[in-house]
Amino acid sequence: MTTLKVYSTSVTGSREIKSQQSEVTRILDGKNIKYELVDISQDNALREEMRAKAGNPKAIPPQIVNGDQYCGDYELFVEAVEQNTLQEFLKLA
Repeated sequence: MTTLKVYSTSVTGSREIKSQQSEVTRILDGKNIKYELVDISQDNALREEMRAKAGNPKAIPPQIVNGDQYCGDYELFVEAVEQNTLQEFLKLA
């Protein structure tokens, strides 16, 4: 089974990023979807890894990846939740 990763940061002055990160983890927890939280503030290499997987040199957390497959960012995550396509979005279906 591949590992679902949520790239986040514990160091941000942005209230928006903090609330987006907590909403993603709250929804995943609520649906009993297992994931690994990757804190990019601990290591620049993790930030670069997140941006490489997202295909965007300016990508900011939260970003969601399943194994080697990029799922998307917060906006796409929320859209998938609203459309009831979260399993497909997370590449779990």
